[in-house]
Amino acid sequence: MEKVIRRTVLAKAAAARRYAREAERRVRQKRQDKASYERQMTQHRKYMEKIRAELEEDIKLGPLAPIRGINAKDRIARDLPPSDALRLPAVAEYRRFFNIAVGDRVVLLAGKDRNKVGVVNHVDYKTDSVKVSGLNVYPMRTPDYFEGLDGGDNPGIDQEVPIPYTDVRLVHPVPDPQTGVLRDAIVKKIRIADVRKDAFGKRTWTRYIAFTNTTIPWPEKEEPEHIDELCDTRRMDAEERTYLPTLLKPPFPATVIDELRGRYSAFRDRHDREYIEQKMQEDEEKKARMKMKVVTPLMEINRKIRREKIERGKQQKLTPEILEQIGRAMAQAGTPFLQARGKPSKILAEIAKQGGPSSFVAKTPPAAAAAPS
Repeated sequence: MEKVIRRTVLAKAAAARRYAREAERRVRQKRQDKASYERQMTQHRKYMEKIRAELEEDIKLGPLAPIRGINAKDRIARDLPPSDALRLPAVAEYRRFFNIAVGDRVVLLAGKDRNKVGVVNHVDYKTDSVKVSGLNVYPMRTPDYFEGLDGGDNPGIDQEVPIPYTDVRLVHPVPDPQTGVLRDAIVKKIRIADVRKDAFGKRTWTRYIAFTNTTIPWPEKEEPEHIDELCDTRRMDAEERTYLPTLLKPPFPATVIDELRGRYSAFRDRHDREYIEQKMQEDEEKKARMKMKVVTPLMEINRKIRREKIERGKQQKLTPEILEQIGRAMAQAGTPFLQARGKPSKILAEIAKQGGPSSFVAKTPPAAAAAPS
């Protein structure tokens, strides 16, 4: 049984060390990914600057511009950036209140589609960015095996590039103070109120236009339409009650409990009665085997001496005579210190009184006797 307990403790310690190594590996991997992304973005910026300089040179030279590729397709494929090059990095800490949701109308503040309004179709909390339908679209280089799938020879495909959260603003209709007609307005600042949390810890709040009581409603979510297929399980079949628990037997067999608890797991703390009895029987058999070992005369003598010492220690008791001897030894051991003080020992005098005439009598120290009167 001791082996089982020791094995469980060692297994738990090994699991803790393994978890610590895994956490350290994840942190190290995040650092490497961040450094790799920074190097990739630096290289992409240099590449885009080079392409921009070549385009300006081609415009200036006109017909005299050099051919920078084998053909037009090669030139387009060389100029297009890969899709991973324009991927935004992951943020270290998520934004506490993300006031833009899918379905909101926003205006772009930067980029080639600046001052254009579109509808948000994707929100990425990890990179703190959004995607707007039909805006900030760039052609991306596609792998060679993608060419010709749609019947064309274009080596690239148009994709919506994520836009940082700080480069967009909400657009909400507000009444005109002069005419009273609703018109779109850019919301520069949003006020947050009525922050709540549900039972699962999900935070909800209400959006207001700053310094006003105008509420910005959240966009309605479209419920997906589910169509029953032949392979789907019907709701009536799933909700049909096919098991009735009783008090005569457990809700599931004991073998299922063993499977859930991990009968042979190294982390098992609870064991069945049969398993404990088996381990105790193994310990008894081990002790029996130890007794059956060959004992030499020297080993037998040593065992006898140890047993006698143990029995002597158990039988010996502190009698009044032994205590008196211990007290006398302690008093005699303290005599030099008492002589240095130049006064008779009170302890020795008390022992002499208790012991009678035959007991030890305290004498006057020599130093005190030689002192002049």
